[in-house]
Amino acid sequence: MNQKEIRVKIFNNEYNLQGENTEKVERVSDYVDGIMNRISSESPNQSEETIAVVSALNIAEEYFKEKDLKTEIEKEYSNMLDEYETKLKSLSGLIDENL
Repeated sequence: MNQKEIRVKIFNNEYNLQGENTEKVERVSDYVDGIMNRISSESPNQSEETIAVVSALNIAEEYFKEKDLKTEIEKEYSNMLDEYETKLKSLSGLIDENL
């Protein structure tokens, strides 16, 4: 684990962050910067603190939507695997009966 110092700019402020993957840190920083700038342009009279909190809430909402979607997909795959296992057992039983 090789932590590097990575300098990023978010909402006109520069930060020194630590990370192993410069591209990933920059991608995440750019994402946060984009959301903060969007919120700022939609509500230009808000304080930086309010913009940061609203941005964090937007990001958290996206995170939970994705997390719920992941859980739903995992359930669907689990159900499919159970169905396939049942069919394989049935097929195996039929093969055993006919041998």
